[in-house]
Amino acid sequence: MDQRRRIAVWTAVWAFVLILSLILPFRGQRARAATNDNNVEWLGLGHDSRSSFYRNPVGAIPTGQRVHLRLRVYRYDITGAVVRIWNSAAGREELYPMAWETNDATYDYWGVDLPAYTAPTVLWYHFRIYDGAATAYYADDGARDGGWGAAYGNEADAQANDYNITIYDPNFTTPDWLKNAVIYQIFPDRFYNGDSSNDPRTTEKVYGDSVLFHTNWFDLPENPPRGRDFYGGDLAGILSKVDLLRDLGVTTLYLNPIFTSPSNHKYDITNYFQIDPHFGTLTTFQNLASALHNRGMRLILDGVFNHTSVAHPFFQDVVQRGSASPYWSWYTVYRYPIRWFDDQNRNHLWDPGEPQVNWDSPLQGILGSPDYDSWWGFATLPEWTEVQAVRDYVYGSSGAVARYWLQQGADGWRLDVADEVSHSFWQGFRAAVKATRADAPVIGEIWGDASEYLTGREMDSVMNYRLKFAVTDFIARRSIGPTAFHQRLLAIWEDYPPQAWYALMNLLDSHDTARFLYDAGGDKARLRLAYLFLMTYPGAPTIYYGDEVGLTGASDPDNRRTYPWGQEDQALRADVKRLIRIRSLYAALRTGGIAHGAILDEASGTYGYRRWDSSFKLLVGLNNSDSGRILSFPVSGYLTDGTRVTDLWNGGQYAVSGGKVGVPVPPKGGTILVAGASGDVKVTFTVQGYVTYYGQNIFVVGDAPELGFWDPAKARPLSWVNSNTWSGDVYFTDYSKCATLQYKYIVKNPDGSVIWEGGANHIRTLPCSGAASFNDSWQP
Repeated sequence: MDQRRRIAVWTAVWAFVLILSLILPFRGQRARAATNDNNVEWLGLGHDSRSSFYRNPVGAIPTGQRVHLRLRVYRYDITGAVVRIWNSAAGREELYPMAWETNDATYDYWGVDLPAYTAPTVLWYHFRIYDGAATAYYADDGARDGGWGAAYGNEADAQANDYNITIYDPNFTTPDWLKNAVIYQIFPDRFYNGDSSNDPRTTEKVYGDSVLFHTNWFDLPENPPRGRDFYGGDLAGILSKVDLLRDLGVTTLYLNPIFTSPSNHKYDITNYFQIDPHFGTLTTFQNLASALHNRGMRLILDGVFNHTSVAHPFFQDVVQRGSASPYWSWYTVYRYPIRWFDDQNRNHLWDPGEPQVNWDSPLQGILGSPDYDSWWGFATLPEWTEVQAVRDYVYGSSGAVARYWLQQGADGWRLDVADEVSHSFWQGFRAAVKATRADAPVIGEIWGDASEYLTGREMDSVMNYRLKFAVTDFIARRSIGPTAFHQRLLAIWEDYPPQAWYALMNLLDSHDTARFLYDAGGDKARLRLAYLFLMTYPGAPTIYYGDEVGLTGASDPDNRRTYPWGQEDQALRADVKRLIRIRSLYAALRTGGIAHGAILDEASGTYGYRRWDSSFKLLVGLNNSDSGRILSFPVSGYLTDGTRVTDLWNGGQYAVSGGKVGVPVPPKGGTILVAGASGDVKVTFTVQGYVTYYGQNIFVVGDAPELGFWDPAKARPLSWVNSNTWSGDVYFTDYSKCATLQYKYIVKNPDGSVIWEGGANHIRTLPCSGAASFNDSWQP
């Protein structure tokens, strides 16, 4: 190239660069300076709270970390945008103007950096979008499960569907034992009668009603409930069944209230420092706590600190003495003397014709009163205030209720109606509990989004009703499909700090809901599938007494039936026990990583996820349909081709091929696959004495998942050695190592028929490590 041509080329290049340098700086201005048509195009608006492009980082964050938010709009469509935030801890609105950042062929993207917050809080946010005089809003959609949202025409609707960012204390820790727990909830009166001498007597009263004592353990609870029918279950009964629960795999008991109270449910306490006499004594409680601790188990108590019984001596002192009572400030009284009425239509209003009564009179309806604050209008449950004297009584003083029962052997607290008590109250409660026992969890009963209680200052965990309803809707009722289920799972994960998320109390049902089996129409296959999910998902799986043996029931009081002693579904119990054992064997299923949506197929009703830690990689699949499915897991980058996986639930071994592994799963069934690991035990099986002909093959089948759980279709193939000898290697996982193995050899004919070896099962003990050879003779 001659000199003149080189000069011309370089001149053209530099001219092009100069033009770009002049144009590009104005690109942002041009994007921001939209054609002002006073119309925000709703279809172009978008924000995905679970995409790091739109929100970085995703999920809950510690204090001191900044978050970058982005909003998508059609190109040149808007003149401005603002992020509107409600800072819940500070109780104030904050506005952050956004600026254009980038674009593609269709959209402009506006962004803003939020400040690094120094105190734990929850930020509730939505977007205000302007085009001249027009304003639109963008927030989460009506499902309020995060991800993509929706556009709104007014701010009230947007604010009702705010996205949220949880900002937590970086020093927030939760007890490790809770993350690894399997919890068993017991409603004491309905579990087991271990001491008939303390049974309630029919001469006793419950707010004027005579006690109804069921001499038939299998009677259904009184309906409508009056809190007066008893069966005699007690702490001695629970103590007598501790070994049975431990055999199931339970590590922690959660007891509904056990303190002195007139009713069967005990949520109306009259003495916080005494075990209800119908349940036992302090000694009985201490014996139960010791029995649990001696077996490596824990005990969580139910704390009812929002309200007391109307019969509580403190409230009765207010009734008798009015403002002269030292407990006057403990309750909110609007009128004195206090009046009560028989709320016969149960609407919590004093209607014409409803007679005035004493608080302990027999009633046609329920007790009502307009003269003091009571829980949801139930006059038997006057609410406490939060004056300092109440706080000292509950947690503040050295001998306070919360501290006292931890000193007597309790290991933690579950807190009733936690979201009806102030944040400052629970902050003080947490501090007192942790000062008494650092590893004692504080678990709140909160049915909705509990983000504001899980910032490191109040709760360690909550009863995960959000998960309960997701599982019920997906598996029991089938009112949602895999996609909605996936979104609900991610919403919980997105909202909560990991310390709390791994410690959530994951339940299928409770004393306040219909039992899962009832919602599933009595279909135990669906219950098994729900337990398979629960035992392979992060959080502490929680069993409501009797669910594991097929107990059913509609909502309260039917959900509080007695444990069906002598009528248990032992096959169901055995399956739940096996699922718990799988969970206990693999820490990856408890505290390991997770990737949601490894399988997500709306048409087939299937869903799956990955679990892993430094030792094991697992895959979990759910087939929530009435047909058998082949679940094909994409595992490229997770497992290499040729990797052996064992189905711990159904039995069988499979190999990864082409970046996938396909596994047959029965209707309403699931699979738990564990990949081969370096610690697996290799056993060489060799059988002699059966002369095969062309087309016949010999397999080994047995009672381990690696040998197909006796299913010939999943038996492991052996290789031909000579005319009467076959041999092959089988790798056994942690599920089977060290166990006693029973097995047989089978011959599969070319036509698919099977010839079973005769005689008794071969019985060998698998080694705990290394390798072994099992040499056998065919039994005719």
